Amino acid sequence: MSRILIGPTNAPFVPSGYGQQVAQLAPRLASLGHNVAIAAFCGLSGTRIEWNGIRVYPGGMNTCGNDVLAGHAKDWKADLVLTLMDAWGLQPEVIRTLPVAHWMPVDCTRLSVRDAHILREGRGTPVAMSQFGRQELGRAGFTPLYVPHGIDTKVFAPADKGAARDRLGIPRDVFVAGINASNADRDRKAWPEQLAAFAVFHASHPDSLLLAHTSPAGPGLDLTALVQVLGIQDAVRWSDSHKYATGAYTPADMALWCNACDAGLQATRAEGFGLPLIEFQACGVPVITTDASAMTELCGAGWLVDGEPYWNDGHLAWWCTPHVGGITAALERAYDGGAAALAGKARAFALAYDADALLPQWETVLDEIMAGWE
Repeated sequence: MSRILIGPTNAPFVPSGYGQQVAQLAPRLASLGHNVAIAAFCGLSGTRIEWNGIRVYPGGMNTCGNDVLAGHAKDWKADLVLTLMDAWGLQPEVIRTLPVAHWMPVDCTRLSVRDAHILREGRGTPVAMSQFGRQELGRAGFTPLYVPHGIDTKVFAPADKGAARDRLGIPRDVFVAGINASNADRDRKAWPEQLAAFAVFHASHPDSLLLAHTSPAGPGLDLTALVQVLGIQDAVRWSDSHKYATGAYTPADMALWCNACDAGLQATRAEGFGLPLIEFQACGVPVITTDASAMTELCGAGWLVDGEPYWNDGHLAWWCTPHVGGITAALERAYDGGAAALAGKARAFALAYDADALLPQWETVLDEIMAGWE
């Protein structure tokens, strides 16, 4: 069996997408007999710790942990360094010295020139986390492997919607849409378009609420000001700001939150995967999402929204801006009974992304990575 260092990535106790994924993957790879450690550039500094019997190395002075990665790999005697982050944040001169594979998001139509540069100069085996990413990596001349993100479908599972709303203080007799998205930059999550669409919908359906699991103050946009301009400040409920900022929301909390919703809204400009789409559907909640990047393949039950090409100058590649009218129309369809009719289909689709069900795929991919180095 191999000695595997997963990282750079987030610490497994950080409730972000990457934090959740390393928390799912590390113990499962250990269960196969591998010796697993984690290199956490986010969530830990100044000391190494043991988490559920797995060593977690801290970040360094570099934002993405490039300055300490080689040292962590040497200390762990790693046979494989499996990065779990945007590849463009890595430094080629560091990773080209390591036995590295990249479990990496791809959210651009035409692979980002920044990602391509890291793969060519830093080397390593790309492992796509979406079929879209696999396609774009292949078009760029690489030979990627593929394993999608996974979730615990025992935690994210259908529950009584009325009881979930009672616990969250939400009326039972309203239509509820939910957005679980960061507010870290001004563009990618398409907050203005999604909120504008909900404002149009809410004008026709005042018996509607939007739950927003994010930081309304930024650093991306001032969403509090935006909802006031749109006149929907009384129809939007934000998650608790202190709990959000300090990582106090657990997967069980988020499953309860999903179950309180009638529809999950993630109509963004680009997603390397889009984990909330699977979390919503695992709870029997259909989704509304943009027909672009990884979002297309993750809409097993719900509605795809068309958009316009959006040029990302930093990546020299395309994203997609969703049409406000398309989001509004999808909300109308969900409101008119479409959401309830799709609950079973949503759950069935999400079961394919159960973390335990994906473990045999990881066994195959790890064998292929190692065989390619022989």
